[in-house]
Amino acid sequence: MRALIAVLLLVSVVLTVPAVPATVGDTPETQAGAPHTDIWPDFYALSQEYGDNIPVIVRFKDPAPPMLDDYLRALGLRPTLRTLAESHVGPFYLVRGGPDGLTELAGSGLVIDIGLQSFHEQVHATRDVSVPEIEADRIWQVLDDMGRNVTGEGILIADLDSGIDWKHPDFWFADGDTFDWIDDGDGTVENVSDAIDLDHNGFAVSSEQLRYIDVDRDGVFDATTDWLWADNKSQDGIPQVGEPFFVVNDTDGDDRLDVGETLIMLKTPKVKWIAERNAGADQIWFRGNSTVPGNLTQSTHIDTDGHGTAVSGILLGGQLGYRKYVGVAPDAELMMVKALGPSNSRFSVEEGVDWAYHHGADVILIELGSWVYHYLDGSSPTEQLIDYVVSQGVPVIVPSGNLGGKDKHALFHTTANTPYVVDFTVPPPDNVYFHYDIETVYITVLSVNATDFWLCNFSLIMQLQGPVTTIYLRPDPGYMNFTTFAMIQWGGGAQFRVYSFISTSTRGTQMLGIIITGTIPTTSNPPWHSLNVTSPSPTTFHAYIADDKTSWTGGCVWKSDVSNDYEITWPSTADRALSVASYRTRNLVGGGTIGDIASFSSRGPRIDETPKQGVAAPGGYDIISDYSNESAWSSWFNAHGNLPFQHSFAGYRLFSGTSASGPHVAACAALMLQVNGSVGSRVADMIKDTARSDAYTSSVPNSIWGAGKLNVSAAVGAVLPPPPDTDGPDIGAPTVAPTSPAPGQPVAVNVTATDPSGVSTVTLSFHNSTGWFNTTMLHIGGGSLYVGEIPGQRANTTVRYRFYANDSLGNWAVSSVYEYTVQSSTTTTTTTTTTTTTTTTTTTTTTTTTTTTTTTTTTTTTTTTTTTTTTTTTPTTSTTPTSTTVTGVPTEPNYVELMVILTLLAVLVVLAVVVSRRRNQ
Repeated sequence: MRALIAVLLLVSVVLTVPAVPATVGDTPETQAGAPHTDIWPDFYALSQEYGDNIPVIVRFKDPAPPMLDDYLRALGLRPTLRTLAESHVGPFYLVRGGPDGLTELAGSGLVIDIGLQSFHEQVHATRDVSVPEIEADRIWQVLDDMGRNVTGEGILIADLDSGIDWKHPDFWFADGDTFDWIDDGDGTVENVSDAIDLDHNGFAVSSEQLRYIDVDRDGVFDATTDWLWADNKSQDGIPQVGEPFFVVNDTDGDDRLDVGETLIMLKTPKVKWIAERNAGADQIWFRGNSTVPGNLTQSTHIDTDGHGTAVSGILLGGQLGYRKYVGVAPDAELMMVKALGPSNSRFSVEEGVDWAYHHGADVILIELGSWVYHYLDGSSPTEQLIDYVVSQGVPVIVPSGNLGGKDKHALFHTTANTPYVVDFTVPPPDNVYFHYDIETVYITVLSVNATDFWLCNFSLIMQLQGPVTTIYLRPDPGYMNFTTFAMIQWGGGAQFRVYSFISTSTRGTQMLGIIITGTIPTTSNPPWHSLNVTSPSPTTFHAYIADDKTSWTGGCVWKSDVSNDYEITWPSTADRALSVASYRTRNLVGGGTIGDIASFSSRGPRIDETPKQGVAAPGGYDIISDYSNESAWSSWFNAHGNLPFQHSFAGYRLFSGTSASGPHVAACAALMLQVNGSVGSRVADMIKDTARSDAYTSSVPNSIWGAGKLNVSAAVGAVLPPPPDTDGPDIGAPTVAPTSPAPGQPVAVNVTATDPSGVSTVTLSFHNSTGWFNTTMLHIGGGSLYVGEIPGQRANTTVRYRFYANDSLGNWAVSSVYEYTVQSSTTTTTTTTTTTTTTTTTTTTTTTTTTTTTTTTTTTTTTTTTTTTTTTTTPTTSTTPTSTTVTGVPTEPNYVELMVILTLLAVLVVLAVVVSRRRNQ
């Protein structure tokens, strides 16, 4: 089973650096006193690979100097894209030139940072399962503010990848006319004998031949997975550009094309741009419109790897409502920027990001990862370019990588002045992951500690299939400034060379880069090759390894101190890139637990302990996506034959890795931006904030899952406008004090009221023995608290009360009815007697429980007789309820009392009339 192909930075550079013979096995020498000119590249060393065409990314001080184009031209430098305007985003500029001009530019005082552009080799669920898993299908039913379903319409996603099979019918919109099909009389779809009524005349002619591609090779036409097209040009049974494809309006849902069901033509490509290089020159293909003719349908672009085609299928493949396999944002549009493939056909990562930004990308997905010769701390100019693009409102999504369980990372801790040995292997071909001898080994050693690498001793212990050779490294300063130190002869004329450099990032991470290249002795069993490190102080080191024949899996690995942490690859390590892990949604290959993290998924944190992992999405050997007809076919693409798919145009394949997880998240970002285009710089945080956790993720965030599992429904819901407010305020449970008042004692009442549209008024309505009374409550402190008071009542009165509240839109709410009972009237007597030989003072104090009235009586007598004085207290004030009318609030009278009052009024009226008549008589 082939894993994804690793991204290796600038492999070709180190293969052509001239050899400088050096002594093997001499004593180590400390690098004390060496100049610290190791932050920027040595352009003269790079010129041996690039000549006068060294591609760099430059960050100028803000603002950039005036007349920059003229200044660069005077230095012999030029933009790497067609114009300087296209070749920069903010303060980041992409230029090419010779070592003299670049060295002068670096020393001009105008530059904050300068680094080599990154050209890479290739990197390497089911959508019918993964789409409902992340709840994307729920969002497709939601409408945006223009009345469109939220399916990505109007959003352009840029994918930096291997290319796309743009002719695959999954990458076309079902926006053409509707046609009938003409059956030959047997009621089933058959090639040639049936027809598509292209001229709508009801008769079949030879230029209307109907054909179908039996993708799953089951001998019948399946409406949701097979493809129909009109073989009306070549009529040779091979789909040609210009021969239209159709989807079936399968009205009865039986996955068949029945008589009477219609066909919808696929008319417009979903691919809006393809950007690549042709023999080093920019080649741009684009889809035209009614006023600007495009050249896409004449494109010679192909995807010989298939990676980009599969990623695009997850992003936006298929036609919603007609097909089984549909991308997360099926109505979005695609910009394919070729950043993987042969060196003369691809853009650099920096050029790809720049080009996508300038040509209207709403979301950028970078489908590659690298772990050697990067600081992995977010400091590189490329990572800072990504951060800047995100700050400008364009989210950038980058898979975390597939290093989980691959033994490509070693973590070890040294003590002062004590050698520490870490073992690694260079295995012979295994005919599974690689078939030819490994000829180049890449090793990177990093540390964020303060230990100075110049004061360390680094050496390699190489097993020469008999003798053992120790190679003491004397690396030169400067990023990627590989200096040949040793040529090792062994085994009857075989030889290999060792190159190394030391550099430091702008954030203080130190790097030792090593290359071993040539005929390298293999190690199938112990003793292994070793890296030997001696540091002047206790230090934590990270070591990463890769080779020229394998990718994420197999080949050169560490045999000791293996760590499964700190594996997130560059450029996912950028501060503001959204890193994506991978988990399983079903088992098509390789076992594992459904719902759990994929074993290959890279773990965090970042090397500087930043918890970089963002979110996890489906991608664990369980995604069926689109197959590029120009790519190689292997049994792995078909789950070792367990799936019904075969090598064919318009077909499908199995796809896996964090490369499959990334497009799920990028498409989620597209759906969010369709709803609210202003949230681009906040998309990553919103996706993380709405991620879900379960028993597999455990407590989040963490270094494996990040914030948890992608939840498209919640993420898009977070940017949807709130529904119209038709409810009244939310009224909380009240508090009263005292809860059992004395006769005549007022009761303080507090309640909370909240409403998204703002609370307008809160009314306290209470009922005593005479009727209902309303009073407007006082809003306290600008929050949700409202206060009021119910006046004191007679003894034994049961007071009922409730609240009315309305919001700024006029919506009313009424609370439940609450009640309390006033205490009974009581008399309390307290006698205190104090006797002396001369006087007796008796004081009787009676205090009611009310907080408003206290009556104290004291009697003094000059006799020895004790006198008791009894005092019954009454309130000093009497409050009579009064009715206060509040506009819009209904009052509820006591209808029995009202009837009695009306009856008495009627009797009084009758008596008045009688008396009046008698007087008149």
